[in-house]
Amino acid sequence: MRTSLCYILLLFFCYSFISCVDDIDFNQAENLEITPVVAASLIKADITQNDLFVGGSEVGTISQTSFFTVLDNATAREDLERVVLRFEILNQFNREFRIDFTFLDESDSVTHGPITLNVGANETNFSQEEEIFVANNTLFTSTRKIQVVLTLPPSTDGSVIDVNTPTSLRFKSAGTFYFRVN
Repeated sequence: MRTSLCYILLLFFCYSFISCVDDIDFNQAENLEITPVVAASLIKADITQNDLFVGGSEVGTISQTSFFTVLDNATAREDLERVVLRFEILNQFNREFRIDFTFLDESDSVTHGPITLNVGANETNFSQEEEIFVANNTLFTSTRKIQVVLTLPPSTDGSVIDVNTPTSLRFKSAGTFYFRVN
């Protein structure tokens, strides 16, 4: 038993002294590059037939501005390379809609857009992607708000939406943000 223990210790010391060790290169940290990808939900809405009527008349446009906090810190603004936006819409109405998606800075100046989505009547599987390269549009990094304007053009046959028939327009949007950190 004791002989086995001696052999094991002897092997351990031999491996320790003979093993290969390179000098540590601390400059490797300067070449380190991290490429995080962040997915974020942007705007989600469910608009019913009742939302499109005010005082018995059809509403032509609905507008909403929301705060956009993804780029609220300097590191995110400096390291953002590109953004891929994805829009999905389910339209149960027998009418067309136009949705304009615009990015704004703190003083409501346009930083990107508008991105226009033309949704056909009864289109239940609408999707569209938009890619933004920050190198081509450096103003995008100053975005602090998103404005969505839904437009209901007049019908071609003069009909109006029936408030007694339950229908809706479901709108979802998300962004995938690609960063490069050195």
